[in-house]
Amino acid sequence: MYRRERIQAHPLKGANASPAEGGLKQVPDYLRIRLRRILPFREGLRYGYAVGRIRANELKLLRSHHIRRMLEADYEEALHILDEVELGDYLAGASTAREVDDGLIAYLKDVYSFLEGALPADSVLLDFFRCRYDFHNLKVLVKARMGDASEDALLPGLGKWDPDTFRRGLENPLDLPSPYREALMELGEGKRPPNEVDSILDRHYLTYRLRLAEREGSEFMVEFARTSIDFSNLKLLLRSRKMGKTKEYLKPFLVEGGYIPVGLLLEAYGDPDEVMLAKLERTRYSTRLLHILEEDEKPGLNEFDRRSDDYIMDMLRATRRISLGVEPVFSFVRARENEVTQVRIILMGKLHNLAPEAIEKMLRKLYLD
Repeated sequence: MYRRERIQAHPLKGANASPAEGGLKQVPDYLRIRLRRILPFREGLRYGYAVGRIRANELKLLRSHHIRRMLEADYEEALHILDEVELGDYLAGASTAREVDDGLIAYLKDVYSFLEGALPADSVLLDFFRCRYDFHNLKVLVKARMGDASEDALLPGLGKWDPDTFRRGLENPLDLPSPYREALMELGEGKRPPNEVDSILDRHYLTYRLRLAEREGSEFMVEFARTSIDFSNLKLLLRSRKMGKTKEYLKPFLVEGGYIPVGLLLEAYGDPDEVMLAKLERTRYSTRLLHILEEDEKPGLNEFDRRSDDYIMDMLRATRRISLGVEPVFSFVRARENEVTQVRIILMGKLHNLAPEAIEKMLRKLYLD
């Protein structure tokens, strides 16, 4: 059970395809094998306490009927609907975008605190989730120093490291822990365009997560990390083509370690859309995700993000048949993060008077429905 105190309005710094549709062709091979075999007692016991804790909280996850009702409701009614789930107490009284973000940040902090108290001492799962915010804060501070961003976008308390650690690291990168030290040293001291800062730090972030997954020894976490690398590379490829960048520009920003070889992406980069699609369809992603390339009106990169998130949610849903191990814990925490995304999209849409149909098009799949 998370902290249930009411969040008061305060001006703190705030945040920033189903199988039938071709989203996920089949259950991954490693997962089918895992489902058929008996888990060693020691492996099951290692996460046994954490699994017990999350099972008791799964019934409190956001469901599709909450989403449908929120879409049909006005802003105030949507907040009242959230009183039926954990998030309600964190958003009570929120009337501005900043207050919504404050409540969602407080909720995520408690999710990670809950996770920390449930995990075995040698687990890297918490680092796997929280390093995302450390890299986010490093991005913000680097771009703020260059005059391209405001520190208002910092997310203190969600990462492992305080933003002051990175502020000091900007002056002396050698004082930073790995992998942030290496990332900052690669950036150097010269001014770079914001998109290049993002691409370089994303490469270090995704590589670090893959390393953590391998250290954990979880085939599922490795699959998640490698798939995330592929989606990042594909998005970078699409964005670079849209901007008219050369293959030489793209090459240093691609991330090694995904299922799609970097060489294949570079080979396909200069091809027409239909030729590139044919090459990429020989990979594991011959799905609606890639067909974004051949639609008459090319969707934006936000649509690519939505389809990528749906693909990954199908992966997480497949783990619901696993009763012990890291998978159910990982998927539960990712489901909580997805809740935050969903609720933020809906409430921000309501605050900006978007039509329910427009908001719905931006929503991701849920874990339980």
